[in-house]
Amino acid sequence: MQKESLKLRLVGISHKTSSVEMREKFQISRDKLSSCLSFIRNAEDIREVIVVPTCNRLEFYMVLPEAIDPRSIVCKYYASAGISDDINDELFYEMSDFDAVRHLFRVVAGMESLVMGEYQIQGQVKEAYSIACGLKTVDNILHKLFHAAFRTGKKVRSETPVGAGKQSVSGVASEIVIENSDPNDIITIIGVNENTKILAEKLKQKGYKNLIFVNRTLYKAEICAHDYGGKAVDIAKIEEVAAKADVLFSCTGAPGFVVDAPMLNRIIESKDYPRMIVDMAIPRDIETDQVKDIINTYDIGDLQKYLDGKMSKRNKAVPLAEKFIEDEVQIYRAWSDTRHNNILQPYSEQFEMIRQQVSEEYLINFPEHSEEDLEKLTRSLVHRLQSVFIKAVVKERKGQKPKAV
Repeated sequence: MQKESLKLRLVGISHKTSSVEMREKFQISRDKLSSCLSFIRNAEDIREVIVVPTCNRLEFYMVLPEAIDPRSIVCKYYASAGISDDINDELFYEMSDFDAVRHLFRVVAGMESLVMGEYQIQGQVKEAYSIACGLKTVDNILHKLFHAAFRTGKKVRSETPVGAGKQSVSGVASEIVIENSDPNDIITIIGVNENTKILAEKLKQKGYKNLIFVNRTLYKAEICAHDYGGKAVDIAKIEEVAAKADVLFSCTGAPGFVVDAPMLNRIIESKDYPRMIVDMAIPRDIETDQVKDIINTYDIGDLQKYLDGKMSKRNKAVPLAEKFIEDEVQIYRAWSDTRHNNILQPYSEQFEMIRQQVSEEYLINFPEHSEEDLEKLTRSLVHRLQSVFIKAVVKERKGQKPKAV
């Protein structure tokens, strides 16, 4: 019986296709992720699904029959959640099969991040994968794909300068805070998570002592105050501490504004307000639309301007990183192409890795030959060897002695 034709499909939105305001509209918070996965997994004939939400992107990876439109599934989810069903082509991109594979590998390697080589993205993707595994919305194809992506990300970071220095969006935001403040300034930090801890650690290293940690769960803020210096404040006193701050930094998972426009206007009217606000949350924590002329404000969307001209060293490493990614795509493809072949499948990745190794050695020794010609030659050789290998294994299983070649 012929195996059913399943397709790997990706539907996503990122900082490359949308503004912060547009991503806010579609963002799926962590507490809604389980219900989203369950909805999509139970929709029509979806076989596997992982949803990857980060500060700068939201991506749906699905395995489904070829006849099903993945975009329609995403639309149905948003309609069911009362968010929106306007999943238009300008905002949401769509990829299939090995284009989707290549894209995920680039994402995990930090090549698609706002900050080239961002290291936090790998942990965020691993968390999304873990949540999907816990809900059993993942099977053979996505298990293999995401493990291959993690391997690729690790290789790019360990063997190229792309990920040098543990770059992250919060790290860049920390640079902005430090460049525009003084160690004696009062820095109010809203939220307790990896992003705010990165800021707190960098501030501590620079000798900042007037740190105020604000969180809905007070004891978490108290732990930060103990670890990094400063004091802890309950979220109920946010207006009071925001008014006293020289710099207000926020990054929470709140579904709406933590500091809304009326509160911020009251703070400004008191003539005692922060001179800078840095908001790294999606959706945003602080409603600054009406006060940007009064207070120096940064959000995720503003970081690109700051990063211009700072990426030359990492850009030189991009070709090598791209090669590693493409090699891993071909290894995954070798597995995918033979996953229904019981004889070849256990060895397909090894065949491909050997082919890549021989190709590299050949190009070094004979550089006048084009890489495209070598690709055709080595693939043809591998296919012929696989044919001989299959025949030999089949005969051995039948108890026949393979003929000498």
